[in-house]
Amino acid sequence: MLIKKMVAAAAVACVLAGASLPTLAETLRVGSETVYPPFEFLDSQSGKYAGFDIDLFDAMAKKGGFTYKIRSMGLDALLPALMTNSIDVALSALTITPERSKKVDFTKSYYKSGLEIMTHKDYAPHVKGVKDLKGKTLCAEIGSAGALYSSKIPGVKVRTFNSAAEAFLEINQKGCYAIINDKPVNEYFLTQKAGKSMSLTTVPGLLSRDDYGIAVKKGNKKLKARLEKAYDAVVADGTYQKIYEKWFGKQQ
Repeated sequence: MLIKKMVAAAAVACVLAGASLPTLAETLRVGSETVYPPFEFLDSQSGKYAGFDIDLFDAMAKKGGFTYKIRSMGLDALLPALMTNSIDVALSALTITPERSKKVDFTKSYYKSGLEIMTHKDYAPHVKGVKDLKGKTLCAEIGSAGALYSSKIPGVKVRTFNSAAEAFLEINQKGCYAIINDKPVNEYFLTQKAGKSMSLTTVPGLLSRDDYGIAVKKGNKKLKARLEKAYDAVVADGTYQKIYEKWFGKQQ
């Protein structure tokens, strides 16, 4: 009887010890709008997802002892998916805003960005700031911070598109006067083959300064803390800086 009790106690101890350790096979469901270079996009050559966010989360997964699987979806579907437990994490260059923070929780900021104006080169001499966009038709990516900003400009008509790339094409064809969009996305696009073939340019100056965060379901403090711990480790060992320079060059 004593031996049986000792065996049973040992078994319980093993179960309890195992419960405190991260499961190596754990796979987080990560929602992402995968048409948003340079942050996340499908690489046509490798057939795999690539970008700043992807490289960063890869590094965080190694530090945090978890794996993950990307679920591609529209930007406007990410927060509802978190709220209904369809995904565990939203990773898509999400700007941390008061409105979004009412619905989900964000990790600490992992990237500082800002909004800027991009327009057709023919219009550029006439665009010095937001006041020059009043009464115009603007393009915007649906659900983006740029779309929200545009909607508050007096007299504008906002046409929304499923991706920033579609909006850029429409401006190039002069279907819209301009777009207010994230600075790194605009400038990365202009360095690519598609961007170089278009008559687009950015207007100097930032309209806002934004922080990007990784979103989790409201109240999921455990997952938020785990992601932040992994992020801190990536920053501490210099991996974050290497990833940043890969996609954006030296930090100013």
